[in-house]
Amino acid sequence: MRSPARWCLGLVAAAALALAAGSPIIAQGVLPQLGLTEAAARNFLFQELKAEPAAANRRGAIFVAGHRAFFKLPPAARGPAATALFAWAKAYVSSPAFKTAYAQYRKDAGPVPERPGPSAEAEAAELKNNQEMVRQIAEKLPPAEREKLLAQMKEQEAQVAEMRARTQKVVEAAEAERKAQDQARANEFEVRFPADPNRLVARRLRAFLDETADADFTARIIRLTDGSDGMEFIAPAHRAKPVTWQLSVLAGSEATKAARAAAEAWLKEVAP
Repeated sequence: MRSPARWCLGLVAAAALALAAGSPIIAQGVLPQLGLTEAAARNFLFQELKAEPAAANRRGAIFVAGHRAFFKLPPAARGPAATALFAWAKAYVSSPAFKTAYAQYRKDAGPVPERPGPSAEAEAAELKNNQEMVRQIAEKLPPAEREKLLAQMKEQEAQVAEMRARTQKVVEAAEAERKAQDQARANEFEVRFPADPNRLVARRLRAFLDETADADFTARIIRLTDGSDGMEFIAPAHRAKPVTWQLSVLAGSEATKAARAAAEAWLKEVAP
């Protein structure tokens, strides 16, 4: 599952795009050195938080850009970069601006209940209207024809009543199923995007810590091209690892240790 932590690792790599060797990234401010505006960085993080779990192993544009630039970043600067990025992410997620945007997203993206089918009461009202129309027509007919029409109507009423009795349970079962499905969708959305965003952040931080707990920085990597885009893990088991694990290994031990320390500290603050 993608997470603020994974996003930060991608930006740690992207920091090399503008970071001069040995420059004090924390003191100077991390976002300008990434070539990012505050709005762009917020958008990247927000997109990560609301991403579908199925997209967890997709390397987004921010990770591709970061991967290309990462190896220009001095190893000594990687840990401070990770720490600075986590500090920025934490500040944004704690801000009124994020909370407002998150609440609006929940409002806009929440499931819409399905419209109920025709109710038994509506069908009964329609039948009553039809019967009244027939009676009005019958009043204008000669007596013999009127009696015949009213008799036919009475017979039809009995047939309809019998049919309604048979289908009433079916209608009730369909309505119960509709309500159950609406509730299931609402529950699923609430789990994915709880009203308290800290619950979502805590879940993503736990996922990051779980997926990077066994990061193997001795994993062998092959360069398929001259650039960093062509780097691939040699061992099939490593290629099958979550992308968060792979990014952590590529980022290196200093960045990953700093990221994990920041994630653990943040988790203590937001975990229930």
